[in-house]
Amino acid sequence: MDSFQNAPALPPRRRRNLRPLLAAILLSLAGSASAADEPPRFALSGFGTFGLTRSDKDNYRFHSSSTQPSTMPGQNFDPSTDSVLGVQGTARLSDKFDLTVQAVSRQAAGYDYTPHITWAYLHYRPTPTLSLRAGRTTTPFFMFSDSLNVNYATPWLRPPAEVYSLNPFSDLDGVDAIYRAPLGQMDLEIQGLVGQSAVLTRSASGRLRNARALRVGLAGTGFSAQAGYTRTDLHLNWTDGFHQALRRQLIAAGEADAADELSGTHASAEFFSAGFQWEKNNWITIAEFAKRKVDRYISTAHGWYLTVGHRIDAFTPYVTYANQNQDTPAFCTPVPAIHAPLVGIYNNSRNTAQHSLAFGTRWDVARRIALKGQIERITPAPQSRGLFPSDTLADYLRPTTPVHVLSLSVDFVF
Repeated sequence: MDSFQNAPALPPRRRRNLRPLLAAILLSLAGSASAADEPPRFALSGFGTFGLTRSDKDNYRFHSSSTQPSTMPGQNFDPSTDSVLGVQGTARLSDKFDLTVQAVSRQAAGYDYTPHITWAYLHYRPTPTLSLRAGRTTTPFFMFSDSLNVNYATPWLRPPAEVYSLNPFSDLDGVDAIYRAPLGQMDLEIQGLVGQSAVLTRSASGRLRNARALRVGLAGTGFSAQAGYTRTDLHLNWTDGFHQALRRQLIAAGEADAADELSGTHASAEFFSAGFQWEKNNWITIAEFAKRKVDRYISTAHGWYLTVGHRIDAFTPYVTYANQNQDTPAFCTPVPAIHAPLVGIYNNSRNTAQHSLAFGTRWDVARRIALKGQIERITPAPQSRGLFPSDTLADYLRPTTPVHVLSLSVDFVF
């Protein structure tokens, strides 16, 4: 396997084409190597980001994921949103078998920085075109799922949260099969998998059971695209005050059926995403769409983004417009009018709809080190605080307002 230390170096004044760089890094992570180079028996590599984020309003602290806690004032420089450190080791057991383990430390719910095992799988290659893996791998929900923790591999400071916050499950325990073959001037990749996953967020613990997914990708000649579909059983155990208050009120009023709709069991969920990346004449265009459909407990929502960037020597300035919409509120069961105010606040606390316009740049300042800066204007939708959740009831009774977020980071691989 190629480690990060064997990843292609960056020229001192001009960054290489992004797609080969991204492919080299992800091949390193996946434990792959070319037939011409004998991979080492053991390899150790790593990656990290140190980031700072702040908003221009004290009661609006930005979150890129529902796994991040929400108590720090927004106008403080917050290092927890984007900072991450990861280490990966791979052991080549034979020509057909290898073992990969990856651990990542970043702030999770409960202000916990305990390293989390994100990859731990046995990889078997029965043929040159077929790979089988068993253990813990990445959930293929998004176009950049494999590099969610490796910010160095992407042009942004972070992937657009309007899309990537739609699904907080990041790893899957199960088995998958990946078929790769040439298709004209393109490379075709088909992945099928089954498994389960678990996550702890600010307001709930969640499980995916009996997850089944199919992903199809094409790449070549500066263009890549992929689409994926997942169907799963969803189980949630809500722990936040809004949920507990609403459920207690419904039970006390004898609304047992309505209270059962908040129980968090026996839900089904579907997730679909599709996107592409195109690079030509130093221009980069990236677009992605994702939709989360759930029959109860959480909202059904969709999001999309469009990024256009241009490489100028070691710099890559870019602009991104992103949007997330709620299709169905989290709680839709009819209840007496007396419960309507609390139901409204409950649904607003689950609604993360917003749109944003971001300007940023990447500067490849040294070999395997990139500096990034981004400023964005984020406008939460009506009856939503967007990705600025709060545990304070009064915050959901105030009109929403646009928020400006400044983010800075240094990304590196080693």
